[in-house]
Amino acid sequence: MDLSQNVLVLGGASWNTMVHLPEFPTPKPQTISNARFVEGAGSTGIGKAFSLKALGYNPTLHITLGDDDHAEKVIKACADRGISTIADRYQGETAQHLNLMDMHGGRISIFKTNGPEEVIVDKGQMGREIAKADVIYVNLAASAMALLDLVAAAEAKIVVDLHDFDPNNHWYDKFIEVANIVQLSDEKVGDDDRIANELLVRGSDIVVVTRGKEGAAIYSEDESLVVEPVTAKLKDSNGAGDTFCVSFVQNLLSGRSLNDAGKIAAKLASQTVETDEISPLQFHLA
Repeated sequence: MDLSQNVLVLGGASWNTMVHLPEFPTPKPQTISNARFVEGAGSTGIGKAFSLKALGYNPTLHITLGDDDHAEKVIKACADRGISTIADRYQGETAQHLNLMDMHGGRISIFKTNGPEEVIVDKGQMGREIAKADVIYVNLAASAMALLDLVAAAEAKIVVDLHDFDPNNHWYDKFIEVANIVQLSDEKVGDDDRIANELLVRGSDIVVVTRGKEGAAIYSEDESLVVEPVTAKLKDSNGAGDTFCVSFVQNLLSGRSLNDAGKIAAKLASQTVETDEISPLQFHLA
């Protein structure tokens, strides 16, 4: 991998609480005692930036944060990982998520606060960052949405993470329009092959459909393949999709085949689920 690449991550960040349970609660009133929980910086921009750093890159992360103590915790967490962070601030609460995690890797996310739907970003500064980037990871965040016009004009390779993509919701269209590589979860798509082929027709060069503990499927104009999961001792599945995304893309851009890049991504994602962190401090490639 070319670790000298200028890699930019756009959005998002939050302060998260992960509560670990053997099984998800049944839908009835109850008390759950002594549940293990972990707090930390989270969301998909944090996950990708931390994973890129663990791969040996020096990414720049752009996020928006409120004016509260949780914002300072996010900034400190990024600084502790050595992440170059550009944070545009707004008045109000920083996004906070409560994630219920079961022992099978399942997750129920509750957005306690999610920040404003529209944010003000420094487009002058970000225009310069976008112009010099070699790879840009675009996440589904209000701050990233505000920069899509600049991203569309960039010469960089554009990677868009559509997460729980709903093909019937046109809100995603502007993100899809700028993408060279798309990743999405299979949770809502139904027919992976059909949705992937539709995204290829719309202009994406490569489509990755993650399937949780079932691995992933990768599609291009010339081929499609399935990446089998790597066995891991599950501790926390948060961040595994972000690790898979950046590991796959960076290895692909370094000249590896779709199959080889996918296998490496699956291996490194398995290392993420074995830690309480959203990404290990360093990945083991051997």
